[in-house]
Amino acid sequence: MNITMYDAIYDFYKSHYGQIEQREIYKWEAVVHFQNNWDIDAKNFPTMLENALYKTKNLMAAGSYYPREFIVWAAKKEPETVRGLFKDLYNLSADLKERMECFREGAEEILVRHGSEGHSKTYQDHRALMVYLNMRYPDKYYLYKYTMFVDFSKLIDYAELPKAGDIGLLFMFESMCDMILKRVMSDRELLKMYEKRREKYYDPEYHLLVQDIIYSAKYFSVPEIFDEKRDIPVKKFTLKAKNTEVHLKGVHVDYIEEAKIQKDLGEAGEEFVYQYERNIVKTYHLGKNKQVRRAAKLDGDGLGYDILSYDRHGKEIYIEVKTTTGSEESAIFITANELAMSEMFPEQYRLYRVYDFDAVNMNGKIAVREGSLKELCISAQTYKVNFK
Repeated sequence: MNITMYDAIYDFYKSHYGQIEQREIYKWEAVVHFQNNWDIDAKNFPTMLENALYKTKNLMAAGSYYPREFIVWAAKKEPETVRGLFKDLYNLSADLKERMECFREGAEEILVRHGSEGHSKTYQDHRALMVYLNMRYPDKYYLYKYTMFVDFSKLIDYAELPKAGDIGLLFMFESMCDMILKRVMSDRELLKMYEKRREKYYDPEYHLLVQDIIYSAKYFSVPEIFDEKRDIPVKKFTLKAKNTEVHLKGVHVDYIEEAKIQKDLGEAGEEFVYQYERNIVKTYHLGKNKQVRRAAKLDGDGLGYDILSYDRHGKEIYIEVKTTTGSEESAIFITANELAMSEMFPEQYRLYRVYDFDAVNMNGKIAVREGSLKELCISAQTYKVNFK
C-alpha cells in the first residue's frame, strides 16, 4: 500500500472538512430520515418504504440507475413480498451473502411477474443493498459504491480487486474501512471536528465518517474546486413566516432610488450564487450541455427563478435568489410567478437566501430552502386586479 498517498488523502480530507461537509451532508440526513420513518410492520408498507428512502436519492441514482424507484414500485405491486425481503435482509443472524442473494432473487421474481408494466431491471445490486443495510444499521455497515472503492484503492495501491459484482469486493471494502476506522479513532483532532455533526446526526460507530474519507478521493483528484480564497458558509433555511399587521401611516420614500439599490444588490447576489453553483456543478462532470445559467438575466424576468443549475445526477434545479446586506431574518418579497414555479416543481425548486452580503468584495452567507414557497406566502403586500 502507498502510505504516502494514503496520508495525503487523509490530510486533504481534514484540511477541507467543512467544504466537503457542505457537499456530502445529505448522507447523514438520509440516515436520520430513514431512522425516523422506518417501520417494518407499517400497515401501509409501500408508503412507509417510499418515505423512509426519500432522502437516499443521491445515494441510489446515477444515469439510468433506479434501485429506489424499482423497490418502491415492487412494494406497491407485492407489499408483503417486499416486506419479507427486507425482514430477511435485516436478519443479522444470517449470512450476509445469502441475505443479499435472496433479496436480489426475490426482486427478480417480482420483475418477472410484473415486468411488462414498466421496469426492465431491478437494479438491486450490492450498492443498493448496502444503502438499505447502512440506513437501518449505520453502526454495522458502510455505504458502498464500486467506483468509489476502485478509485480510492488505485490511489493508495490497496490491493488487486475482483471484478464488479463479486461479493468478495464487499468484504475487502469492509476490511479497508475498518483499517481507516482505527486511524480515525486515534485521531483526536478529527474526532473533535466531528463532535458537532455527530451530536446532530446518527453515526454511532463513525462508519459514515470513514466512508466520507474514502469518497473524498473524488475531491482529492480535482483539488482546484477548493482553490477559492474563502469557504462560503451554506446552511438550510429554516425560518418560518409570520403575519404582519397593516399600519396606515404616511411615509416619504424615494422609490426610484430604493428600486435601483435593490436591483444592484439583487444582481450582485445572483452573480455570487451563480459562481458558487458553477464551482459545485463542475465537480459533477455532467458535460457541456449542462452548464449553470443566469436564466433571468439571459432570458428575462418572469420565469419564477433566477438561476438554472443541476444536481449531481444532471437533474435541473431552479434557484431563486433573495439577497440582503442584513441578517437572514430580514424580510423578503416573493412574486406570484416565483410561488407558482415553486409549486409546479417543488422537488427541483430552491430558495437561496444570501445574507450578510458584501457586494463589493462578493462575500456572504447562504441559507437554502427546498420545495414550495407556499408556507412563506402568508402576508400579501400588493394585489394585481384584472378586470373583465
